[in-house]
Amino acid sequence: MDNTTNNGEQIVDNIKGSYQMMCRAINGGWAAMAQALSTSVTSLQNSVYCRKGQQMSVARAMAMQTASGTTYFAEALARDSGGVFIALPPANEFGNVDIQEKYVELLDRVGALAREYREATADHKVDRTERRTLEKLGNNICQLVTQINQMTFRIYCKQES
Repeated sequence: MDNTTNNGEQIVDNIKGSYQMMCRAINGGWAAMAQALSTSVTSLQNSVYCRKGQQMSVARAMAMQTASGTTYFAEALARDSGGVFIALPPANEFGNVDIQEKYVELLDRVGALAREYREATADHKVDRTERRTLEKLGNNICQLVTQINQMTFRIYCKQES
């Protein structure tokens, strides 16, 4: 299973893949993840690969996500549910300048999507790799628009008590 786009960005295909990616993302790999979860590498692998009747609990997957400093599990869960995970910036850590920078980033991403679309449809068919790239770019645009809105609301909307 290839978990990267053409430009090397990580993508999450499924929930089991997110577990594997979180183990690779933590400094020290599987051994460090097992240590962070107070378990053995073998037990962790059994949970990840559903061996010997073991399964991954949501609590353990969330602990893995925290330990790895990623959002891979949330992204996979959202994707499997037919949605998109949108990370929101922490409150009070941005300003109007940051919103303007996000708009410039949005324009760049829309341009990238347009270029990829043109290239992908030039032969009148979209293959699996092209589809994954277009989906990733589209999801990134949706995430960015939601982030911009949330940042705007946090700065400019009156807080209700």
